[in-house]
Amino acid sequence: MKRCLTYSIPVLFAASLLWSSAAQASIIFSNLGPSGTYDTANSLIVGNDFVGDNLAEGDTFQASSNAIFGDFQVALSCISACPDPFTVALTQDSGSDSPGTVIESFTDSGLLLGTAGNNNPLLAFDSVLHPTLTAGTSYWITVSSDLNDSIAFSENITGDTSDEAISTDGGAPYFSPSGLTPGAYQVDSAAQTAVTPEPDSFLLLASGLPLLAFARKFAPRNNAS
Repeated sequence: MKRCLTYSIPVLFAASLLWSSAAQASIIFSNLGPSGTYDTANSLIVGNDFVGDNLAEGDTFQASSNAIFGDFQVALSCISACPDPFTVALTQDSGSDSPGTVIESFTDSGLLLGTAGNNNPLLAFDSVLHPTLTAGTSYWITVSSDLNDSIAFSENITGDTSDEAISTDGGAPYFSPSGLTPGAYQVDSAAQTAVTPEPDSFLLLASGLPLLAFARKFAPRNNAS
């Protein structure tokens, strides 16, 4: 009969705590002011401009490094006739300094739009596709609606003068640069799981090593009978 002694439980327990995971996201681009502030008095019109045009707006940005797209946070409010659905999209550059092929789009009901002129919370649009954005490449955020409503895309207050594009026909085609001040928004990367060692776990492992040595010293040898 063989006999054995289990002596590694403290060590296994400590080793299991050696690593911890943390979700980390970063800002790819932002022209928001401190604490996510923006210009509540001046904005770009999306949708009905009250003179017969269906305006769509676009702002360009470049990723500071290669990153997986996580979400938009955009300063949007209601001017009139809300709620009504509208669309926010991430697009490629057309090659002629204007919004091009759509990479990912988001349709919103408009239910969360606050009244224009107030310091409303930013609206968040979370990516499902998580495309990779390439450092130094130009991308666009576009906001479009229809003639049923008028939406305010609040201007930034940080001095961002990136090219702004405008369409009078809901997004086809865009004229850029329009000379208008870009709207206020932020582009975030997707949260990535970073594995890092836990300092306290090393102490647990160290405390378990003497127990392991003691157990090995006094463990009976296996004998066949």
